[in-house]
Amino acid sequence: MDQEEQNVQEMSQEHASEQQEKTFTQDEVDRIVADRVKRSEEKLRSKLFEEAKSKVKAEQDEAKKLEEMNATQRRKYEDQKRDEELEQLRATIQRQNMEKTAMGILKEKGISVDEDVLDLVVADSAEKTAERIDKFTELVEEKAREIRRQDFSNSAPKQSGSGEKAVTLDDFKKMAYPERLELKKNQPDLYQELVQKSF
Repeated sequence: MDQEEQNVQEMSQEHASEQQEKTFTQDEVDRIVADRVKRSEEKLRSKLFEEAKSKVKAEQDEAKKLEEMNATQRRKYEDQKRDEELEQLRATIQRQNMEKTAMGILKEKGISVDEDVLDLVVADSAEKTAERIDKFTELVEEKAREIRRQDFSNSAPKQSGSGEKAVTLDDFKKMAYPERLELKKNQPDLYQELVQKSF
């Protein structure tokens, strides 16, 4: 049992020495805790400051990139807009030149045209414009031939340029008074001629 007692005593002494080493006053404990809290706060503050600093720097870098990208995009947009305007001006000039050319070709063929006809005839390319001029010329010539055929096939003579049917002496004699007044009003020369022939 000696051994046991000796072991117990050794353990008691070790325990007592441990307790003696760890015994602190309340002020000491408060100071130790305050020091540890202060060191933890400083570490945390330093860590948060570094994180915030790196985050701000990253955001500034991103903002700068966006600003540069926006400036680049803005330049690209302005260049594209200028190119479009230039292309529109070129197309307008080309259209005006084609209209002049088309008008000259049509005048050579004896056809006078206005802007509406030019809008129909002039195309985007010179080849298409030439095709349209040829088709338009054929159409005009065909219509002119048709009108001449109708004029020659119509047995009754027409008053020059008016397109109205000429009135014969027999027609004049059969006319009622209001019809004769209308003829006198619309075609006074013909009326005088028919009056002289009827008497």
